[in-house]
Amino acid sequence: MSGSIVDLSREAPPRELSVEVCVVGSGCGGATAAWTLAAAGKEVLVLEEGGDAVGLDLTQRDGAMYDRLYMDRGGRSTSDLSIAVLQGRALGGGGVINACDVVPISDEVLRHWQTRHGLTDLSPETLAPYRARALADLSANLPTEEQLNTNNALLRDGARRLGVRGEIMMHNRVGCAGTGTCLIGCPLDAKRNPRFVAIPAAVERGARFFLRARAVRIEGGSREQKTLHVRTLDAAGHHERGSFTVRAKVVVLAANAVASAQLLLASGIGNEHVGRNLSLQPQLPVSALFDRPVNFFRGIPQSFAVTEWERHDEASGLGGYRIESIGGTPGIVASILPKLGHEGKATMAKFPHLAAVLCLVPDGPNGRVRVESSGRLRIDYTAPDEQRQRYRDAAKAATRLLFAAGAREVQIATSPPVILTSAADLSAIDALAFAPATTPFLSAHQQGSVRFAPSSGQGAADPAGNVYGARDVYVFDSSGFPTTSSTHTMAPILTVSRYLAEKLAARLG
Repeated sequence: MSGSIVDLSREAPPRELSVEVCVVGSGCGGATAAWTLAAAGKEVLVLEEGGDAVGLDLTQRDGAMYDRLYMDRGGRSTSDLSIAVLQGRALGGGGVINACDVVPISDEVLRHWQTRHGLTDLSPETLAPYRARALADLSANLPTEEQLNTNNALLRDGARRLGVRGEIMMHNRVGCAGTGTCLIGCPLDAKRNPRFVAIPAAVERGARFFLRARAVRIEGGSREQKTLHVRTLDAAGHHERGSFTVRAKVVVLAANAVASAQLLLASGIGNEHVGRNLSLQPQLPVSALFDRPVNFFRGIPQSFAVTEWERHDEASGLGGYRIESIGGTPGIVASILPKLGHEGKATMAKFPHLAAVLCLVPDGPNGRVRVESSGRLRIDYTAPDEQRQRYRDAAKAATRLLFAAGAREVQIATSPPVILTSAADLSAIDALAFAPATTPFLSAHQQGSVRFAPSSGQGAADPAGNVYGARDVYVFDSSGFPTTSSTHTMAPILTVSRYLAEKLAARLG
C-alpha cells in the first residue's frame, strides 16, 4: 500500500478520520517513528504544521526562508528575549534547516542516563545498532580537505598553533556544492535528512503525511481512543482557516522539545513534570575581522570543532564546552551583531573579511515550557552562575584561537559590545554578566521538557516514552532526554526514536 503527502492548504481534509497511529511532527523523531511503524504494518498518519520545500523552492533568500521554514517565522525566543529558539517548521523538521553536523550520543552520556536517571534499557550495548543505523540513514561522512572552507580552516590553524585538540566533524551531505545556505535549506537537496530518507520510505510503506496541519489539543489521553483536534493553515502558514479531528489508538509526539510539551500542557495530559527540565543549550557567537578575505558565507558552515575543553561530568553528564566555526547568510549575521545604523552598515561592508565561531556550552535543565491561560506559549530559562562562567571561559578560548589564527579584531556581540584587539585584552570578558536581552544567544538543540524516568515521581514519561497518566501517548523526540545528549541532536534523536518505535511496534503486535 502506498501512502501520500497532502498539503491541506490546497486540499481539504475529511472532517474526521480514524487511524491506528497518529504522529505529530515530521522531523528526525517523527519521520523515523512513522517509517518504523509503517514498516511494521501499522496504519500511520503524520501531522506537520509546516509545508514542503525542496530544490528551487529553497530560494536562498533570508526573509522568505526564515518565514517559511522556522517556527514563529524565525522569531521564537525565551520570555525575557535573551535566547533565540530556532526550530524547524517544514516537512522533514529541523533536518531541513540545520548545519548538518553528525555527533552521535556517546557511551559516557548513555552510562550517565543509566546510573543517574534510571534508564537502564538505554545502554551503549543496546543502542549500538541503532546508532549505527542512524549514521547509515544520514549517509554520515567526513568532509574532504577541499570542503574545509577558510573560516573552518582558520579555527583549525588557531588550534594547531595553540596545541589544543580539535576534529573535523561528520556531516550528512552528499553532493554538496558549498552554497553556504544550510540554515535556510539546501537548494541542491544535498542533505540526507528525513525529507529524503525516512519520509519517502514511510510513504512507500503506506504512511500518510498531512502538511499545514497544526495539532492543538488531544482529548481523552487516558482512553483507548484519543481525539486530536487539528487546525489547517493557509499556504504561507500564517493563518488558521479550518479544522478537523483525528481519532487514534496511539499518539506519538515528536514535534520538538517545546511543541511536544506545549501540546501536552494544552491538553491537560501528564503530570507536574511536563514542561519542566528543559535544556536549550544556548550558543554564544564570537566574531573576528581578518585582513584577508574569509567569505565565511560560502562552503560548509560548520565542519571543524575544538574539543579540548569538552568534559563528561559524573554529576551532570556532558559538560565543559566546545568551539565550532559557523557561517551564515547576511540576514541572520546582521541580526546578531550589536551595531546599528551607520555603524552596522559599516560592519556589514566588511562582511567578506568576517569570521565567526560558536561557543557550545552543554547546559542543565534550566528551562521550562508553559502555556498561559490565554493559550500563549512561554519559554522560561535562567542560566546559573556556573554556566555563565563557562561562557566566559569559552569566549576567552575562542578569542585566543582567533588571534592565533591571525585575527585583527575579535568581537563578543554583547550590548555594549566587547571589542578586543589582542589576547592581552581578555580580562574584559570577565565583566560579562549576560544580563537578559544583552547577548544574542542562539538555541538550536532543545532537549528535555517531557523527561524519561523510571517513575512518575522522577519524570514525565516512562522509559518506553509513554507519558505518565496517559494511555498510549508517547514522546519519541528530544523531549524525553534527561540531560544533554550531544552537542548536536540529529543523530541522537534518530537513534532513540528508532529504538522506541521498534519497541512500540513489537508491543502493538
